[in-house]
Amino acid sequence: MTVGAYFTSAVLGLVFAGLLNLRRSERTLTYSLVMVALLGTASLGFFTRPTVEYALVGTLEGRVAILPDTPQRIGNRIRRGEFEGAEGDRLQIRSAATPQRALELIETSPAVSAAFIPVAEVPNGLEVIWRRSFLPDRFWLPGVLLLAVGTIVAMLILGSLQSGLHPVAVFAEFYIDVIRGVPMLVVILFVGFVLASALKQSLGIDLNQYTRGVAALSIGYSAYMAEIFRAGIEAIPRGQTEVARSLGLSGWQTARYIVLPQAIKIVIPPLGNEFIAMLKDTALLSLISVRETTQRMREFQSNTFITFPTFNTAAVIYVILTLVGASLVKSIERRTDTA
Repeated sequence: MTVGAYFTSAVLGLVFAGLLNLRRSERTLTYSLVMVALLGTASLGFFTRPTVEYALVGTLEGRVAILPDTPQRIGNRIRRGEFEGAEGDRLQIRSAATPQRALELIETSPAVSAAFIPVAEVPNGLEVIWRRSFLPDRFWLPGVLLLAVGTIVAMLILGSLQSGLHPVAVFAEFYIDVIRGVPMLVVILFVGFVLASALKQSLGIDLNQYTRGVAALSIGYSAYMAEIFRAGIEAIPRGQTEVARSLGLSGWQTARYIVLPQAIKIVIPPLGNEFIAMLKDTALLSLISVRETTQRMREFQSNTFITFPTFNTAAVIYVILTLVGASLVKSIERRTDTA
């Protein structure tokens, strides 16, 4: 897990370091404004799609049966009783596969007294408590996502006008500053629970525990990696870059053959330190139930009630791993010094 997260964060850090060096051209703002317009138009296209009308029927004496495609925002409103006629009382809900099944539960189950179903499926003679028109999630979620992205791009354009940087460089700098200001524990909890839950609800992507752990470490450490790579790149004299460009080398060729080989030698020690720090921070992943060393030791301790030897063993394992990692980093340093 540490190796996977380390290489992923290194790639992200190198990408962000490269984005920081982007320069704004005359057409940059034009292209950015066109992108904002396209995103806004696409978002408006989703928000203007036809709405559906549902009705809450029955009584509020028992549970409310709702359909699986009912948006969570509507389901939460029903659960909290935030609609006319509920008087703020919290309600219990349960799922029903179809409107017919929801109506059947009202008649056969004493625990279910109401159902939230399409108006077209409401039978005659059944009391309607509340009506609600809303946009289905297949339109509402993409519309919100496009609107959010368009707003972010517009804010980046504003930041670019004030700072003179490329909008993407403004985003990279903002990302680095924000992630470095958030504790690693908070990043892990956010990725492990909030982001994973959002991806599952909006896109149907269910991340396993290993992927959540790697993603959390990669996001948290990519900001530090970017600063390390930026420091290494800026340590190379600009005269070398100017000479390379005067010889006809492109920007990519200059970075590939001139800048990066020298920068890598400079950044190896701090990159090694980040690897050792990441190796130890994997212990924090036990909070999101990733079965790494600390989590396995906690499981062993809860089963055997042996505390002192268990966590001493975990400490020894981490010491051995960090010593091996430090030796590997020093070996790489010696090789690059003699190269």
